[in-house]
Amino acid sequence: MIAVGAFALGLQLVGFVNVSSNGSPLAVLIGASGLGLLLSTAWAASLRLTPLSSPWATGTSLPTTVLGSLAAFFLSYATLVLGLAHGWLRVSPSEIQHTVALFQISWLAVFLLLALASVRLPAAFTALFVSFAIALALLLVDTLGPSTTAGKLAGIIVLVIGAAAGYVFLAIASRASGGPEYPIGRPLAR
Repeated sequence: MIAVGAFALGLQLVGFVNVSSNGSPLAVLIGASGLGLLLSTAWAASLRLTPLSSPWATGTSLPTTVLGSLAAFFLSYATLVLGLAHGWLRVSPSEIQHTVALFQISWLAVFLLLALASVRLPAAFTALFVSFAIALALLLVDTLGPSTTAGKLAGIIVLVIGAAAGYVFLAIASRASGGPEYPIGRPLAR
């Protein structure tokens, strides 16, 4: 669910659809990533067994936090875009730029916190959270700049996040189905 949302958002950011078409990835972000991750969060919270996969071997609270945070990101992005496009948020046109920047700064802080919290997980997780933070920082530069180069770089990073999230899924799925877990890096801290 993370990968599909990252691919949809990344394709929009690199210009696969007109960059002014902010609503283009919303069906994927709401229907697959947001709701899918929300359901995954509920499922992870209900687990009574310790997951087999090494990143989650110590329990379910961290995976639940990660899944819930990502669900909230995708759903809040969709809410922001829909709310601004339809006037639901009652933001004056002169404040739209700073409203978008507020969203980006808020989530940049969250992804930096997730990156710090993940240093005892395999390095792939920390790299994903740092990559989300870098993409948001570049989008912030684009929003306040504007800088189309920063926005396109953010899109490329988001596409790489999609590929990396897909790889992490395959690594964990291999272990969960009885095979070896693909390497996803040693934790940065013990």
